[in-house]
Amino acid sequence: MSSLDQLSLPPSLRGIDTDMSNQQVIYSTLRFLQSPSESPNRLRPDGNQKSGNIDGKVFQYTQENRRQREMIGNLTREHHILQNDSYLKEKLLTYKTLEYSILKNELLQQKKKQDLLFTNRICQRENKGKFYGNCWSCYGIKCYYFIPESKNWNRCKQTCQSYNSSLLKINDEDELAFIQSQTYRNNYWIGLSYDDREQKWKWINIGPPFGINYTFMNSSGRGQCAFLSSTRIATIECSKTYNCICEERIDDVFSAYFDRYKKKRCNGTCHLFVCFCDNL
Repeated sequence: MSSLDQLSLPPSLRGIDTDMSNQQVIYSTLRFLQSPSESPNRLRPDGNQKSGNIDGKVFQYTQENRRQREMIGNLTREHHILQNDSYLKEKLLTYKTLEYSILKNELLQQKKKQDLLFTNRICQRENKGKFYGNCWSCYGIKCYYFIPESKNWNRCKQTCQSYNSSLLKINDEDELAFIQSQTYRNNYWIGLSYDDREQKWKWINIGPPFGINYTFMNSSGRGQCAFLSSTRIATIECSKTYNCICEERIDDVFSAYFDRYKKKRCNGTCHLFVCFCDNL
């Protein structure tokens, strides 16, 4: 056997007739090697979907960032508006406070002029310290009526009450100093007496004293009442006769004063200060 005969043919070629009348088609699977120039990270078929997800998130973040910037801008504008409004309100408050202080000072000056007018022009005196008839003067929120007639304490109390007034009640040292400057050498009953039933000193219509504490009030004063002069406040039997000091609120005085001029005559029921000051 020749060497040619020893060659073994593949099984698929064995028994093949050389006659080409019965030709057979042989199929083979071909493999192509990847070129080095091609990228090893070629996208898979689902790469487009992942890229779309990333683009969507970027768009979402961009929109959110824009929305937050708009919110910050709106808040900044609101802050500036409120800040400006607060500044205007502060300026308005400062202006109103200044306006109030000016009006308050003007009112105080008018009140001082008014008190001086009533003291100097309405309540005139003789050189001897006696009044021309009945007159009154004002201090603070009260007006005082000096009656230059000698009466006991109870009679003075009744006289003041008959004219819708009361005997003098002293609230503080300033008021006392003003009253004493008006008395000269006369003595006047005031609305302080000893209550025998309660066994203590009391101001008329008020009760225990307020503001001023006198040494005589620490002891019993049965049957005694208080009077004042230009230098002191003292006590004595209520049956003694002194002049009277009545008091009334200044707004009540003005009300009665104006009513008198509306009626053009005193009908006997008006306040003490109006009916007796006929020279006004």
